[in-house]
Amino acid sequence: MTGTTLDELRMIVAIEQHGSLTGAAEALGVTQQAVSQRMRALERRWGLALFARSARGTRLTDQGTLVAEWAATLVGQADAFDSAVGSLRSDRAAHVRVGASLTIAEHLVPGWLVTYAADPSAAHVELTAVNSVTVAARVRAGKDDLGFVESPDLPEGLASYVFMKDEVVLVVAPDHPWAKRTSVSPAEVARTPLVSREEGSGTRLAMERALEIVVGAGAVVAPAAELSTTAAVRGTILAGGGVGALSARAVRDDLDAGRLRRVQIDGPAAVRPFAAVWNPQRRLAPGAARILEIASASA
Repeated sequence: MTGTTLDELRMIVAIEQHGSLTGAAEALGVTQQAVSQRMRALERRWGLALFARSARGTRLTDQGTLVAEWAATLVGQADAFDSAVGSLRSDRAAHVRVGASLTIAEHLVPGWLVTYAADPSAAHVELTAVNSVTVAARVRAGKDDLGFVESPDLPEGLASYVFMKDEVVLVVAPDHPWAKRTSVSPAEVARTPLVSREEGSGTRLAMERALEIVVGAGAVVAPAAELSTTAAVRGTILAGGGVGALSARAVRDDLDAGRLRRVQIDGPAAVRPFAAVWNPQRRLAPGAARILEIASASA
């Protein structure tokens, strides 16, 4: 079956929003005939009746309304992706420099940037995605106006604001022996080499700190692998590479779909703060202050 295009999804969303093919065509800047032809082609391709047509006009069926809701989610994600990619460009004179740890950069920042970009006076955002220790160092050095970190320890010498809590969870592939267990002890996890992020990662530190509360400082063995991105850790675990610790946000879809299994630990949860940090001796630029406001409101 031919793949569905983003333009087709935008058409479905526009029809649902404007109540007619004509209204959708006007909103999208195309002809009503073009919208009608694309929608008929979709119905044939999918084998679904998306529209009820009569002398009084065309309206979405129940199936069509459901498809439009799904399409709106995908269109929103595509817009967030475009905004996030655009934030990586730094060739404009007026911009706000933001550093974000990887979990926050991947799962929260895109939505914030979409909201921020809707402001007519929004400055260009230059985003740098690194681990929490590096974010703090960049803010101290004046390389970034605003930083977002996810470490259990808030950086010294910086102003900070905790806007959200996050849990780091233990995950394995479905065929891993631990996938069938109801729980594992902190001691067993501590002596198991994990697939982990690099030193300086808030994700890694949160899990190690939670284990050390129970088994004692220095009892956690060295990782089986140290990887620099959340995606690399996730991919290694999905491929059957062992046991790993990741943000619950980063693996939510994998857990829901059964691609990964969460392993419960008998002990305190590995909870860490998501915090904004900035230099207290410098006044936040209006753009940075607005992004902080959006981040706070999102929680």
